[in-house]
Amino acid sequence: MEFFSKLKQKTVQLPRRTVIKGLVIFILGVFFAFALRFILVDKNDTHYHANFAVYVNGVREEFDDPSFYEEVSSCSIAHSNPKGLVHMHDKVSHVVHVHHDAATWGLFFANLSYGVSRESLLTDSGLFVDEQDGKKLTYMLNGQVVTNVAGKVIGSEDVLLVDYGNTSADTLNAEYDQITRDAGDYNRRNDPSACTGSKTEPFKDRFLRTLGVEAHK
Repeated sequence: MEFFSKLKQKTVQLPRRTVIKGLVIFILGVFFAFALRFILVDKNDTHYHANFAVYVNGVREEFDDPSFYEEVSSCSIAHSNPKGLVHMHDKVSHVVHVHHDAATWGLFFANLSYGVSRESLLTDSGLFVDEQDGKKLTYMLNGQVVTNVAGKVIGSEDVLLVDYGNTSADTLNAEYDQITRDAGDYNRRNDPSACTGSKTEPFKDRFLRTLGVEAHK
């Protein structure tokens, strides 16, 4: 008992004002940490764009069939449908919409029922093999000739030319230069016809993600 009596006597009683001040500082610290996280937290939805063109024997593929394009509704099931990961919209035949940061050019062309490899190009017109009848398959990505693009991840604002034929270097460069480069414009603007990736995230969803909780769609 004597021990506890002495311990009680040595106990320091903090002034009430000091306690209140400490609580206020703690609450403000938590608030500012939350506010900073709210501002900096990244949006989960991947949505960026790239540009491309395909030429076969000097003729550019038009992709004019509606089957080459995905409806906006497909984006809501992007993780369960490969076509939701990367596709085209609204008959704009030079803009690729990417909804997964691991989507490759090979997957994109597969979603069009095309195929690209080191030695061949498959289109709806047939199979074209490199060096067959003296014709060459060429991939030019961001100004550089590469041997294959099937496994290359599509980068934001990539520019890809696929060419098959007896094509001179000057013609290849001219075809590449003719590709419309508006992927950056699509990245920056609200794109209501192309899924939700470019739209403003609702306050509620961002608030929940700041807390570490995913909003239910």
